Amino acid sequence: MWRRTEVLLLGSLLALSGSSPRDRHYSFWSDDPQPFLTAIQNSSNLALPRLPGGHSIRGGIVTHHFLASGLMARFFAGLAGRSFPKTIILLGPDHYHHGLSHISFSSLPWKTPFGELHADAQLVHDIASATGLPEDQEAFTGEHSVGVLIPFLKYYFPSSRVVPILIDVNVRPDPLRRLREVLSSALEDPDTLLLLSMDFSHDSVSSLADSRDAEAQSVIAAMDTSKTASLHVDCRKGLWLFLEVIKQAGCHLVFFGEHTNSAQITRNPAQPDVTSYFTIYFLD
Repeated sequence: MWRRTEVLLLGSLLALSGSSPRDRHYSFWSDDPQPFLTAIQNSSNLALPRLPGGHSIRGGIVTHHFLASGLMARFFAGLAGRSFPKTIILLGPDHYHHGLSHISFSSLPWKTPFGELHADAQLVHDIASATGLPEDQEAFTGEHSVGVLIPFLKYYFPSSRVVPILIDVNVRPDPLRRLREVLSSALEDPDTLLLLSMDFSHDSVSSLADSRDAEAQSVIAAMDTSKTASLHVDCRKGLWLFLEVIKQAGCHLVFFGEHTNSAQITRNPAQPDVTSYFTIYFLD
């Protein structure tokens, strides 16, 4: 309730001041290209995943923890070598429960260090119609699950349009199923790509993270949506939605790119609060 009141108050203040509402999304990552260029340059001499030939990439899972920016750069470089999407649907967790609803989406463009990334306004309209939910532009303020990846999308896919969607852990089954149907319809277009921004095990030691990740890898490899609720990942319901849609799109091949965790990246094996990461491609 407090967020709805806050948004209404903000709108009133803007009207009184003569200012117009925002015309684009702006994040902590919008201005400085250097962190992204450094990650891209540092990864440029490393081998990219050897994806199997004869298949089209329809989706992928990638981290949103910038500590693992090298994984992000290599994931997108591998993707860009094989995929040329007109529209990229980017799912991510609503970490801070900022959304007025438990599913949030927006048709605003994004400011990035590499230029403006536009939204697919028609698909956003279709999602609003199918779910009965309004756009919620303010839900994306401060949400790194989407914001940290947007500049990579603009760098590697400069002509693509994006549809960002936040999934709250408290989302109920009915709106999630309605969203599944409209996204499945969108993926009937081979020029549409579905991505999930998701980290894996949190707040554990490295050995426990590895054990949890082995379970998650097994479930994802089988695309078994009946078991996603028990996994140690930060977007369980987003993972359920992603796998449901990607299966409907005819994907039957899951290719695991890289797997690591924060203790390995920082070379601190005694780290007590490990976060783990995969990069994963889904092919038809």
